[in-house]
Amino acid sequence: MKKIKRIALVLLALVIWTAFVGFGFIDGFLLRPITSKNTSDSFINATQDVVDQEFVGNFAMTLIENGEVSQDYFYAQQGNVDQNTVFPVASISKWITSFGVLKLVQQGNIDLDTPVDKYLTRWQLPDSDFDNNKVTVRRLLSHSSGLIDDLGYSGFAATDSIQTIEESLNKAADTDYSDGVAIVGVEPGSQYLYSGAGYTILQLLIEEVSGQPFTQYMKNEVLDPLEMYHSTFEYQDATNKQLAQVFKENGEVRPMNRFTALAAAGLYTTTYDLAKFLNANVSKNPVLSSSTINEMATAETFIGTTGIYGLGPHLYSQNDKDSQIIGHDGSGNNAINTAARIDLKSKDGIIILETGNYDIASRMADEWIFWKAGIADYVVMQRNKSYLLTLLLVGYLLIIIGAIFIFKSNSKHS
Repeated sequence: MKKIKRIALVLLALVIWTAFVGFGFIDGFLLRPITSKNTSDSFINATQDVVDQEFVGNFAMTLIENGEVSQDYFYAQQGNVDQNTVFPVASISKWITSFGVLKLVQQGNIDLDTPVDKYLTRWQLPDSDFDNNKVTVRRLLSHSSGLIDDLGYSGFAATDSIQTIEESLNKAADTDYSDGVAIVGVEPGSQYLYSGAGYTILQLLIEEVSGQPFTQYMKNEVLDPLEMYHSTFEYQDATNKQLAQVFKENGEVRPMNRFTALAAAGLYTTTYDLAKFLNANVSKNPVLSSSTINEMATAETFIGTTGIYGLGPHLYSQNDKDSQIIGHDGSGNNAINTAARIDLKSKDGIIILETGNYDIASRMADEWIFWKAGIADYVVMQRNKSYLLTLLLVGYLLIIIGAIFIFKSNSKHS
């Protein structure tokens, strides 16, 4: 009977330890940040170690503390990369575009909750099984419009003709994994569905309401007022700047692509300019009021009870009350990956632009979130798996050794 009780106690201790480590893994309190030191230098050193371990064609990173650039880190397989090197940034374009849309809202030229079709003459949402009048500017900005395109745009070669906006919305030719059709396929407002076509519709909206080409409107109303002079949605203008080489995953260099879907994927910019954009989210700026910025950063789209999108930016704080981290990533297009984050409370931020690797910018930005705010996601959990498995096994071993020692000691005294 004693033996059975002893075995039961050991098993109970093992179960409790397993639950403790499991909860520490899920909750994050047992996870280790990529560096234990709380300095920009230490995070940059940790980033360099990661860059050294895998192929990256070029890499530009800026760290921001209290609204000011604190450190830069640049790397290139060939040539030179610095704060003024112009990268294609893929879907970060959406966040900058949202500034242009909200400027029209702020001016009273459009309303967030009016059906978007009311503003469009050149193209209309195709008939669907759902009420297209529920597709509003608000829902397009927050990826809750019910569009099921799932579009990520790869763009067109410099020698190819590109589609018009209307042609792209009817069926985008530059997509590898989507039907490319902008159509409502679920109840608008019912769920989060990432939509590249939603931002192409917003691009058309800007043109129709402002009466200007999208590129000119964004230059006049967003880029120039924020002094983002190395940034452009205009491919021809980008070729006159200090362009980064676009590396493919296999190390080859490819030409820059052009885009119809400029609002969704067509911005060319630098870490220097994006630092100005991030600062515009945490300080007075000539484009949007602080109340508009706050509205943009308020959760509109949820997964469960966690807000994941506002009116343009992704929300990264996962309901954490001590931070309010917003931003956006861009990826794909063999091989571009970009990430930008800013904490509206601490005014700390990170920008990473790179080519040649599909996910290192996003991974390091997620590592930064855990390092700064203690918010863990899949990336941090995966990196910590070996450490936690070792911790779990060492705990098992200590429990068993401790039990043997205690039981032997008790046997001698009985």
